[in-house]
Amino acid sequence: MEHPVKDVRGVIRTLCQGSPQEQEDSLNRYFTPSASFVHPFCRVPHFDKIYIPGFGFMNSRQLIQYIYKWYKILSPKIDIEVESAVFDQRLSLLYVNIAQTFSLWFIPFHKSPVRLVTVLHLIEENDFKKNNNNSSNLRRRLPSNKINNSLSKQETDDNESDYTDSQKGPSYASVAAGDATPEKTGEGIPMVHPPNPSNPVAVENAPIADTCAQTSDEAERLVDGVNGGNSSKRYLITKQEDFYQVNDFLKFLFSSPGAWVWYAIQVWSSILCVVGVILFEPLIRALGIRREGGGKPKWT
Repeated sequence: MEHPVKDVRGVIRTLCQGSPQEQEDSLNRYFTPSASFVHPFCRVPHFDKIYIPGFGFMNSRQLIQYIYKWYKILSPKIDIEVESAVFDQRLSLLYVNIAQTFSLWFIPFHKSPVRLVTVLHLIEENDFKKNNNNSSNLRRRLPSNKINNSLSKQETDDNESDYTDSQKGPSYASVAAGDATPEKTGEGIPMVHPPNPSNPVAVENAPIADTCAQTSDEAERLVDGVNGGNSSKRYLITKQEDFYQVNDFLKFLFSSPGAWVWYAIQVWSSILCVVGVILFEPLIRALGIRREGGGKPKWT
């Protein structure tokens, strides 16, 4: 997802309302292979390339795909609406408020309007690829003696390269300090180097950057921030967590009557809180007596 806040609506609709092929394509595009899934009724931990008899090697994303397919089989017609989405860029968490109506096809007139908050854990695609490459490199690590030989050869090559470069012409430091003649391209045009802040002459004669281009780039970054992402970044989902109120997920099992029973239990629990305070507050106040500066006892 280039813009998580905007793109998540289409992703969720495809996963819940799309065809099996559309569900698979969406999962492969937006989820990492080892993504995890947490729901009140099921859980898929992170795993990748585990052999399962009868299925071969599988990853957790493929198991999530089966969950979404079974979800669609139970309720072929799902009404779903993404009401709001907020992206926490610092923690890479996308909070999505969802309202949906789930209907079991084998129970006549069954409808369960529920609400939930889905939390998507995101990772930048470049970081995900970098982590995978680092893991692969560790698995293919050379023996220590070969590593030392490679490092020694690399240091020798670097020293030879530095010596060759020094013979070609003045260094960057000398040019920036104004102590040498600037290098020129093949066409005889002087090459421009960043000025040395310690050299006032170099700073004064330095070329002025294109402020219009900088302003344009800054405007693009601001627009991307409003849209909940950055156009230069692409995010993948590493974990999905669905949070329901108890009365909402009871609707999946017992429809509305189950929610009403839990609603009554909640009200009764609130009444018990009031009764508990009336009965035990005198005891709590008696145990909380303390003296301040040797004066009269005061209630805490």
